[in-house]
Amino acid sequence: MSSIKEWFRILTVIPLIVILVGTNVYEDPANIFHDESKAIAEAVASGNAAYSASGNGNEREVKRNLIMVMPDETDCIAVGPSLVMCVNKDIVGTDSFINLGVSGSDIYDILAQFGLMDIYGKTTKKVIFCVDSYFFDEFFYAAENDMNRALISYTEYMLDLMNNKDPKPVIAENAGSLKTKIEQAFSVTYFQAARDQIILNNKFLMTDSRWGIVKEGFDGSKPYYGVDGSWTYAAGYQAHDVNWVLDQSINYNIEIQFAKDRHINKYSMVVFEQLINYLLDQGIEVELFLCPLAPTLWDRLEAESEHYFILDEISAYAKEISEKYNLKMIGSYNPYELGMQDKDFYDARHVRREMLGVYFDFGE
Repeated sequence: MSSIKEWFRILTVIPLIVILVGTNVYEDPANIFHDESKAIAEAVASGNAAYSASGNGNEREVKRNLIMVMPDETDCIAVGPSLVMCVNKDIVGTDSFINLGVSGSDIYDILAQFGLMDIYGKTTKKVIFCVDSYFFDEFFYAAENDMNRALISYTEYMLDLMNNKDPKPVIAENAGSLKTKIEQAFSVTYFQAARDQIILNNKFLMTDSRWGIVKEGFDGSKPYYGVDGSWTYAAGYQAHDVNWVLDQSINYNIEIQFAKDRHINKYSMVVFEQLINYLLDQGIEVELFLCPLAPTLWDRLEAESEHYFILDEISAYAKEISEKYNLKMIGSYNPYELGMQDKDFYDARHVRREMLGVYFDFGE
């Protein structure tokens, strides 16, 4: 009798697993099983703005593919986390601009992108380098990171190059690796994201293409990449008012994001300076960009300054590097130094695009 009950339990669970896996694979909110990154990158390189139908594509793969097909020479590129992603060619003042920023970009992501550029023979005259805590906080890059694991061979290539070693052959892991696919196929968290996508689209069936080109009449319901790789937030996100910024600032996880009781990492400082030297040796101009926090978020850090000091340390280090190598430094983490208000932000961290050109001089 007990064996019958066991079989009944198994037979009850199997349909649930089938629903979980089937939904995750079919809806695929992060495009792990249906990667549209190459198509989006090629569309951008061809002069089109493009979007992921899920609104949540693989940014690193889009930018990896964009590096492969971007012009061999550009006037300027931007690297760093999402804080720099809204900088576009109009703000920089040249059509020859590519934005390579990706959300959460850390030391290994940025090195990988420069490694890719070297391998594919891509050069630029100027780099806008968004200097953020992700680069200098070991907590983010020391642990195994699924987001940049696929690009780690390019990171190692670049480290060898900067240290005057013969770079090892690059064996890049496919972003949709078997391990990642298996993990996400059975992931409850991924199922929740799939559910949210169904609710957003108000349907289960993915009847439309998983990516598309922004054309006249586009309703702005999804974020998209501009013709220079820059990011435009969905219209709904842009519509948030200052109360949203205040709420986001109050609830922002400062303990993780701003390295509570952790100092700037010495290894990161060494690698950063090596990278600056490498770029300057290539005749590339480097501008350091310190993106401010929303004032309400900054106030939280100031109130607990005895625990949150990494931004001050990074700021001092960036100033030291800028003076040592005569680099232009733009911005400040402290919004009050720039006269900024909460209303100038989309959320606790991201400056509105229309304000980027007002407060920061990214031009010549």
